[in-house]
Amino acid sequence: MAGRKPALLERAQRAEQQGNRDVRDLWQRYAGHRQHLTAELLALAPGGRLCVLGAGNANDLDLEALAARFEEIHLVDLDPAALSRAVNRQPPAVRARLRTHAPVDLSGLYRQLAHPRPPAPDALVDAGAAEVLAGLPAGFDVVASCCVLSQMSWALETLLEREAGLPALQQALVRIHLRTLLGLLRPAGAALLAADLVSSSSYDLELPPGEDLRALAGKLAADRLAFAVCNPELLRLVLRRDPALQGASLAMGEPWLWDGPKDLTYLVCPLILRRGS
Repeated sequence: MAGRKPALLERAQRAEQQGNRDVRDLWQRYAGHRQHLTAELLALAPGGRLCVLGAGNANDLDLEALAARFEEIHLVDLDPAALSRAVNRQPPAVRARLRTHAPVDLSGLYRQLAHPRPPAPDALVDAGAAEVLAGLPAGFDVVASCCVLSQMSWALETLLEREAGLPALQQALVRIHLRTLLGLLRPAGAALLAADLVSSSSYDLELPPGEDLRALAGKLAADRLAFAVCNPELLRLVLRRDPALQGASLAMGEPWLWDGPKDLTYLVCPLILRRGS
């Protein structure tokens, strides 16, 4: 219909598609980040099944190295075209181990927020996590979130036509994402949440050689300078308070610097989640 305003989910998908097109040719720029992220994933399991949330163009994944370890690799994203690009550039032996799931709204929020009166926060989280988990297989040995939590939060901030209530929606987003990560795991599995804590647009990351990045990440979190939805202290608080997440653990690995898109440097922190006993 002429003049129809696109729904929130449709606008989110268009924005994601544009973002993935903008960075699809930056394979070399992702090299250091890709090496770190792939090594973190390989360290979590000797094999089995891997699920990657927010895989996009997969510039941040060495799929050949991962396919040599994992029997199945499931790539999940809102943008089907980006996943197609990622799969099509792989050799046949790697493609045989890849499974794609798209379009998947990993936020679990867009359809609900399209209603004139969205549910209360707890109901929003329950329904959002259930929607995401219902659309994906489970029982994975490793689940990865590839800096997608910050992207989804920025999308909410950009696409919503109101600022009121945004912090509550961001908290709901965090709860849904943590429930998704842990809900996709088999009982003894592990999830990697790669969190971009800050970028050089908000914090000076021209650091001296030998800077203790782990200590810096801890300071940024404690001083509330880290991007809110990626702040390890907030994530630990959510794990303690959300009844569906209690008992889960979160451990910080060794952060790294990534000279990423938009000529920005990012401090990326690998956070390892495991389900409670």
